[in-house]
Amino acid sequence: MIIGIDGGGTKTTGVMVDAQGTVLKMATVGPTNPNSSHYESIKMELQNLFSELLQGEELSEKDLVFAGISGAESGGKKEWFKELLASLLGDKPTITVDNDAITALYSETKGEPGIVCISGTGSIAFGVNEKLERGRVGGWGYLINDGYSGFTIGKNVLEFVFEKYDAGGHEPCRLTEEVLNHFQVKEMSELVPLVYELGKTRDRIASLARVAVVRSNQGDDLCTSFIEGAAQAMLKDIHVLYEKLMKDTVGQDTVPIILTGGIGQHAKVMKDYLHSEAQVAGLPFSFSRAALPPIVGTVYAALRVSGEKASDDFISRFEGYFHN
Repeated sequence: MIIGIDGGGTKTTGVMVDAQGTVLKMATVGPTNPNSSHYESIKMELQNLFSELLQGEELSEKDLVFAGISGAESGGKKEWFKELLASLLGDKPTITVDNDAITALYSETKGEPGIVCISGTGSIAFGVNEKLERGRVGGWGYLINDGYSGFTIGKNVLEFVFEKYDAGGHEPCRLTEEVLNHFQVKEMSELVPLVYELGKTRDRIASLARVAVVRSNQGDDLCTSFIEGAAQAMLKDIHVLYEKLMKDTVGQDTVPIILTGGIGQHAKVMKDYLHSEAQVAGLPFSFSRAALPPIVGTVYAALRVSGEKASDDFISRFEGYFHN
């Protein structure tokens, strides 16, 4: 039996799958990000999760548990999260705790090598090669090299509308109108206290990326330039990661690049730009948007830990559950 856990700052999803790939049970509970939730709160959420999944059944030495947890990458959090899981599940199953980037990647590559680019509120490129060596570029927060994040795109939108306003454009352009509507205010001056409110600046500015994504998909040249600028920054990170992690291991193979996060998955302009620029540069990249949730990747990651690969029948049965 395989139990996969996808834990984040707003919710945690768990899935229980048998050896043939049949989904036996799924459940969702509250947040388990160790950077934003306390130990006792996380423990309670996991207890609730396992109560729904296992319903009193005990795990054995043959069972695998894989938890992809947002925020578990640093400060010894993987270790204490694993100890917490062991205290709840016993020491018989094989328990692995890893970051959520690996599950986002494996949800599409089914445990095979590749690179995942996450462009949501923040941004990061993460990859695994044939030797299971790992690498990352970015992900250092919104103040440092965060070029394809929602925050950076939103900041570009804000800077444009304020530049127009400062130049005397007191009759709002279409983009200015959409920014004002987005925040449900009528005057430009009302935006300032909103975006500078303590503790809310990053998320509020990042939320404007949705405006740019929608308008770029509708053919707006200005917002297209914002998205293409983000795609250019992403391609640079992908190339850096490829050079240090995969160039000497992939041979003539194409490297799958998975785009996830709100921008990567919804901005058509971004994928088109990446594909075109990679072709011009002769780079062996194949771009696709994430089609399955990260919880799928936890199961493939568990199999990878055990040294197994999912059979075609397993994949068909397992993924069929999420396509229904």
